[in-house]
Order: sequence, then structure tokens, then C-alpha cells
Amino acid sequence: MIGFTAVDDVGRVVNPMIVAGQVHGGLAQGVGQAVLEGCVYDDDGQLLTGSYMDYTMPRADDLPNFDVATQSVMGASNPLEVKGVGEVGAIGSPPAVVNAILDALAPLGVENISMPATPNRVWQAIQASSVRQAAE
Repeated sequence: MIGFTAVDDVGRVVNPMIVAGQVHGGLAQGVGQAVLEGCVYDDDGQLLTGSYMDYTMPRADDLPNFDVATQSVMGASNPLEVKGVGEVGAIGSPPAVVNAILDALAPLGVENISMPATPNRVWQAIQASSVRQAAE
């Protein structure tokens, strides 16, 4: 990924630095969900990714540069006209990342990929598409 731009409506921005930090954290969480994080169970239902030794979370070098902006729409739901910000980055980022991956793989005939879109899953999707195209 080259970059990621997020624009959110958080109402009145009381502290811009905290808002940007919350959005950055949510974006990192969403990118991680899209390409890294996954729970794996064995055939008996035993969780195999129960520790951080087995469960991949995003690190700074896994993430693109984030550009964060707000487009505030004031509302009368509370006296300060503030809105929640803690989850906004995490909501739209997984589908945005997966759609970017699918756009990149479209010339290879890949039309679908499950999250997390790990390197192995991307490779498998490319291979399956190649087999499908060869059969046509």
C-alpha cells in the first residue's frame, strides 16, 4: 500500500491530536484485520492462534502512511456537539484494503478473497484463477 486517506465526521473536534491518534489506531486495526489477523482452529476446535507468538498484529512497517482529515457536521444530540471517534478508522478500512487488493489482482482474474488476505491466500487466489482460466 502506498497510502491511506480517511475522512470522518466526528462532530466538534475538541483535541485534534487525540482525534488523529484514535483514527490512526483504528486504521491500523482495520488494516491488520484485512491482511494479517486471523483466528485458526484445529479440527477439534482448539484455538491455534491464542498468543501473540501465533497471532499476527500489524507493526508500523506493515502499515501505509495515513492522511487523516475530519469533515465535521454539528448535531444537537449533546451540548458539545461531539461524536465518537474511537472506532471510525476500523470500520471502513478492512473493506477498503480488500477492495484495493482485488483491484490489484483483477488483471489476473481474481474476483474474491477472504480476510485476512495473507500472502498465502493471495497466492492461492492467483493459482485458482490461473487454473480456472486454463480450463476455459
